[in-house]
Amino acid sequence: TAKGIQLIALAPAELRSAELTAQWEQQLAQISQGQVKADAFVADMRAFAARLVSEVKNSTSKYVPDNVSRTACPQCGQYLLDTNGKSGRQLVCPDRECGYRQTLSRTTNARCPNCHKKLELRGEGDARSFVCICGFREKLAEFEKKKAAAGAGKREVQQYLNREAEALTNTALAEQLAKWKQNH
Repeated sequence: TAKGIQLIALAPAELRSAELTAQWEQQLAQISQGQVKADAFVADMRAFAARLVSEVKNSTSKYVPDNVSRTACPQCGQYLLDTNGKSGRQLVCPDRECGYRQTLSRTTNARCPNCHKKLELRGEGDARSFVCICGFREKLAEFEKKKAAAGAGKREVQQYLNREAEALTNTALAEQLAKWKQNH
């Protein structure tokens, strides 16, 4: 990924070398054969890690995200990051203390009439519209009109059947029979 490539570029050159890995493997093999003490290797590793951490702290290299947008955060002024989350695309403030988020698009369960893939809901207010990767576009208001004209969906049918079943079990005759049964 772009983040991984940039992280490797920011890492100290010594840490990126294959020779270092080979030296460590050689020392571990010598430890397993009893030729070198494990405590000495661990002490060397601790000193190496401490030196690397101090090098990184003193370094002037900076990580620059590749998903920076040209939109400024309305709360803190930093440029927002364009991210893809579970539910869709968002603009997110890189300052975690700020925490500002703006949804650009949201993946819905509505299906495209052409390719039957899930539709994305984009925009705000009356300008919201469904968009598919196949090129299908439709305003939310038009989509809702078509849905209402199509009739009841599965959920509405199930709710209707449940209400009717409740109505049938709570009839006046059932109530009278229950009272008669309690008295006798």
